[in-house]
Amino acid sequence: MLAVRMLHITKKYLPSGVRANDDACLEVERGSIHAIVGENGAGKSTLMKILAGLETADSGTIEIGGRNVQIRNPSEARMLGIGMVHQHFQIFDELSAAENMLFGMEPVSRTGLVDRKSLIRQASFLAEQYGFSLDCAVPAGTLAVGARQQVEILRQLARNVSILILDEPTSVLTEQEIQALFCKLADIRQKGHTILIITHKIDEVMQIADQVTVMREGKTVGTFPVREVSAAELSRLAMGSADFISPRERSKPAPGAPVLSLSDLCVKSRSRGRMALDRLSFEVHRNEILGICALGGNGLEALEEVLGGFLPPSRGVCTFNTSSFQVHHYASFRRLLHSGNILYLPSDRMRRGIAPHLAVMENFIALSRKSYFHRGWLDASQAKSKTLEAIARFRISAHPHQKAEELSGGNIQKLALARIFSLPPADLLVLCDPTWGLDMKTTEETYVRILEARDAGSAIILLSSDVDEILALSDRVMVLYRGRANLTSSYGEEVTRERIGLAMLGNIVTTDSASCRSPDPDSTAIHGAAAAGDPS
Repeated sequence: MLAVRMLHITKKYLPSGVRANDDACLEVERGSIHAIVGENGAGKSTLMKILAGLETADSGTIEIGGRNVQIRNPSEARMLGIGMVHQHFQIFDELSAAENMLFGMEPVSRTGLVDRKSLIRQASFLAEQYGFSLDCAVPAGTLAVGARQQVEILRQLARNVSILILDEPTSVLTEQEIQALFCKLADIRQKGHTILIITHKIDEVMQIADQVTVMREGKTVGTFPVREVSAAELSRLAMGSADFISPRERSKPAPGAPVLSLSDLCVKSRSRGRMALDRLSFEVHRNEILGICALGGNGLEALEEVLGGFLPPSRGVCTFNTSSFQVHHYASFRRLLHSGNILYLPSDRMRRGIAPHLAVMENFIALSRKSYFHRGWLDASQAKSKTLEAIARFRISAHPHQKAEELSGGNIQKLALARIFSLPPADLLVLCDPTWGLDMKTTEETYVRILEARDAGSAIILLSSDVDEILALSDRVMVLYRGRANLTSSYGEEVTRERIGLAMLGNIVTTDSASCRSPDPDSTAIHGAAAAGDPS
């Protein structure tokens, strides 16, 4: 029996005229994991937002459990047992995990106040029921990315949804967190739930899904049982190509002079007694990409906060080109960030990467506004012309005057990348999860642009939760564990996934990847690090 049937769905955004869905159709079997794939702007997210009541279709019909329904808002979707977990988590950081999970459903004592003990007990029972290892009493903002995602999933399950939609659920997860998520999704399916996954990662579709629907340019290409279609065929149907050229095949220049050096960098954790970054030292040179990765709660988030100018360190020395200063003199470092010598692509594109309520054009010119203003007046014609050039060059499905919040996650990421790579080369690029939510073709194009920036003389710090991305792009690799560098490779040294994985777990890894020393006895186990890590 079908859990969901969507027929001839069309959705057009005004006034831009962008047609996100064009006579799209979808049939999903009850109790299955159904993937929806396609390149950025294919209409995947819009179709699911219509099902979740976040958008309304211009035409078409929806059937849930064989019954024709109208879904005009999220409340009506919830009444039909439909819930959605978004790419950008909708969590109150200051509230506990339990308060987020049971928001609006809190148990009340005889006095009319929230019974917090019962609240935590109910949330913990729910987590245990679905096999999640989660501390429900801690503030949600202190949890690692994988654990925050668990809170989002459990919030939907607490509302008795039978149809669970996940939008790009693995985009910012580590490999270990991805495998843990897949195990949990299989368990949820076994309990009778229907799961829809929006993704662009074909290999994950082959691993977890029962059926897959391919979308392209707002239309449905077809639906296939996963066991009857190959990864290459899916890639060809979705993106028009099954080929992906590894950027590691390119020749690379020798590294130049150091651009940024940080010595004895210390950052206090926002929620715990230990240090988020503990005497961390590293440097990055011109014509070099330094890739840095870690499990959640081991300092990667804190390092981004420092490099992005949001979090002042408690101690350390920074040398930028030839200027040195104590990093707790934070105004000096912030001035660098605003000088154009450093360009920063944040991991949180909605809160730091774009202004959602502003137009695409306004977002695109945000870092170079002075060049578009003459005698205090905006040259709107020039700004629109440059924006249209970027839209074409970066294949953004958008119009200059369209609000950024109307774009799909992948197109928002393209917009953020276009803004940086349309500027003259900077001395230092800080790129955090640069291909988050991008399809295979756009990922390859982004890799090429990153390597071109390196070859042009930029020093690049790549912070990524994707180990494959780190291996594909980095000239040197550093792995953080409990705020310290647990692995730092030298230039030209071969680094394997195994070495990185062991270092992320706290093992002291030698050049021989088979030789390693276990972490300190009190170190956090992998599931603890992933589920309850401190984002610093």
